[in-house]
Amino acid sequence: MPNTPAISLITPTRGRAGLLRRTLESLRVQTLSDWEIIVVDDGDGTGLAMAASLEDTRIRAVPNPGNGQVEARNTGLGLARADLVHLLDDDDRWCDPQHLERVAAVLERDDVLVHRSGWLVLEVELDGAIFERERRSFQPLTTPESLRRDNTLLTSGVAYRRALHSELGGFDPELGNYWDWDWFLRVTRHRALHEITPPAVLMSWRGSNTSRDPLEAGRVAYLERLAAKHGLGTLESKNHFTVLT
Repeated sequence: MPNTPAISLITPTRGRAGLLRRTLESLRVQTLSDWEIIVVDDGDGTGLAMAASLEDTRIRAVPNPGNGQVEARNTGLGLARADLVHLLDDDDRWCDPQHLERVAAVLERDDVLVHRSGWLVLEVELDGAIFERERRSFQPLTTPESLRRDNTLLTSGVAYRRALHSELGGFDPELGNYWDWDWFLRVTRHRALHEITPPAVLMSWRGSNTSRDPLEAGRVAYLERLAAKHGLGTLESKNHFTVLT
């Protein structure tokens, strides 16, 4: 049995092998090398093949036995072996090679919800290649109170102790796109927020990103369900660009 890693990263993926490769390659330059990443393929298996091609035993790729990204994340949680969990989307990365080292240092000391801000990176896909057009700062002040109005945490900048899931349960598939906001609200009822500075998250933003249209009917329905669950009243449906306006 291999040694238990210091931190487990959970990454669902679906038909984006090129972006997933970029994310995994950025992970491999971290100064903290004692990690595992569970890549859960919610698509046709191209993510499984790409992950295997890197021949890195720290990368564990499995198919999603359920349906959708929330179930994929819960599958990853069930396979995680480390005491610390970090969320990482398959098209995001960090510009700080010491990011995981900083995260682990905080969580080994304090039982908190760690988060880090960063930039929305506007990108365009041309002939299978990704080109960066612009970076827009996404560095809002976030508190447990502000989270009841807007979700201003970047998912790929969030980490915490895995024991929280034993206490609070898994991610809620009934909330679809808002699974992350729901989780942050649940955690911050019981744990403090801890922001690591300076900003370091690079969140990819492309025309195909599902979060571009905040008024899509399914998203609005999930938002209403989130508001009812947490007693938030009426919330305006937003995306990362509109949340700061």
